[in-house]
Amino acid sequence: MNSPIERIGQHLFPEKIRRYLTFRLMTVFVVLLFLVNFALNVLNEPEPYSDVALRLSKIRGLVHLPIYLIFQNVGLALGFWLVYATREKKQYYWLRVVFYGMLLGGLLGEIVSFLLPIHQPWWNSR
Repeated sequence: MNSPIERIGQHLFPEKIRRYLTFRLMTVFVVLLFLVNFALNVLNEPEPYSDVALRLSKIRGLVHLPIYLIFQNVGLALGFWLVYATREKKQYYWLRVVFYGMLLGGLLGEIVSFLLPIHQPWWNSR
């Protein structure tokens, strides 16, 4: 437990919690968070022409830029490859699971951003 990663990991994920950090449980956890987030976004649709709706429209325009998507998809691909390539290392299994959860959350966020047009202002939906 001399490495900085182990010291930080011991505070964030003690030994009694690490036994529950598996890829299957992380996938279920991320999908459940995704579904709750999606439900809250559908239920809390902002008023048209409000500041929130305009801000969401600007953010959506930014994250749909091709250069942003290229960098995000390259980062996701490299991250998933890194998790796969280090599958033989048992020492940092918990770290790989947490990293996988972050990558899966990013992937689900990107997918929902394109496939489910929630919070699109009615004036742009034509």
